[in-house]
Amino acid sequence: MSKSKQQYGNETLYNQIQEDALLLIESYGVAVSPVAAAKLLAAMPRGEAAQIVYTEETGRFYISRETVEKCLDRTRQGMEFWPAGFGTGGMAAYIVDNDTPRSPDNRDMKRLAELFGRTDILTNLQSSFNICSRVKKNDIATRERTEVTAIDDMVAAADGKLIMPTVYSDAAYDRLRYFSTQGHRVGVALSIISTYMSVSEEMVDPFLKAAVRGLPYIMNSMPIGGLTGPYSMSSLATLAQAESVFGLVLGQLVNPGIKCINAAMPTIADMTKKDMPMMFGSVANAMLNILLAELNMHLGIPTCQSACSHHRDSLDDEAVRRSGEIYSLVNQYDFHIMRHLFGFSSQLNDFNIDNMEQQIELYHQISRQPLPVTLPQSPEYDAEGLNAIFEGFDRQDFRGLDHTLQNIGHSFRE
Repeated sequence: MSKSKQQYGNETLYNQIQEDALLLIESYGVAVSPVAAAKLLAAMPRGEAAQIVYTEETGRFYISRETVEKCLDRTRQGMEFWPAGFGTGGMAAYIVDNDTPRSPDNRDMKRLAELFGRTDILTNLQSSFNICSRVKKNDIATRERTEVTAIDDMVAAADGKLIMPTVYSDAAYDRLRYFSTQGHRVGVALSIISTYMSVSEEMVDPFLKAAVRGLPYIMNSMPIGGLTGPYSMSSLATLAQAESVFGLVLGQLVNPGIKCINAAMPTIADMTKKDMPMMFGSVANAMLNILLAELNMHLGIPTCQSACSHHRDSLDDEAVRRSGEIYSLVNQYDFHIMRHLFGFSSQLNDFNIDNMEQQIELYHQISRQPLPVTLPQSPEYDAEGLNAIFEGFDRQDFRGLDHTLQNIGHSFRE
């Protein structure tokens, strides 16, 4: 922890969160279907697969803390691969031009990559929008062509910096592998958990395509406080940490020594509103992710979080004001990589490259002359949080839990 920076959490809290995360992985386990389990276990060397306890009767992977710690040690060895700074994040469904949303295409990705390449504070480029949003699932040729073109454009414009697209086709993974063998800094962005500590069937194949090829990967997890996760700071951080760490461990068991990074990026539902929108752009969301950044830096694990810059549907005067406040706040704390601060709207549904350029310039201005901000009070460990996680898992819903209802208006504020 830099002595010049503020500290949101503390060592005791970090250790409590990590202890609970390890308990979830070891004792509660991760739900996985027989088909997904067979694929994952078959991809592992025999000695590595033997470290997972699984039967079809339980339908869960159980991994001991000794194995988790061993795999985290492997993960730590790749720390230097991951450049500190800001990442672009992703994936928005729409590009916005002149306040009009449309589907993104390869021209947008090329423009984004060129902006990334010439922007000093941006150190890793992800697929900030889904260029295959209009490609039919069974149109493999079009998907391959679109993804490979995007990768080529990203590498060409990145000026040697790290690119981490989200891709699905074999051709795209092979292209990334080719660039990796040529010395380019490339990898992929992934997730493996859907909700409630359950392996996503759809993400098993993309995960294995990356892990078997030895491609570095970002392991995303995004439980939503109040909906798919508990409604307190430490307990929501615990669930996000457990899900992301599980994804790191799986990669290390498939391909020991693979470079991977913890991208636990939980967010929060605003339970005071009828439609329960996500609180992207809130101080609470930023600080939740700062807490996870501090936790993983404390553990010595590469880490990548999300602190969205504003809470508006467009970059109006209010959004610019909030962005300045969030930039001023985030700069007070240590983090490794932080995403989604430039170009996204409040719900991460759309992305505007013009706004991204404007916000990057705003960030430079704020860095030179920060706005006065009130530093949030440090969070406390929630002793009831783990029980709330178990109860929410049993119900497959956190909305009606006493724990959630009691914490509305207290745990997370704007």
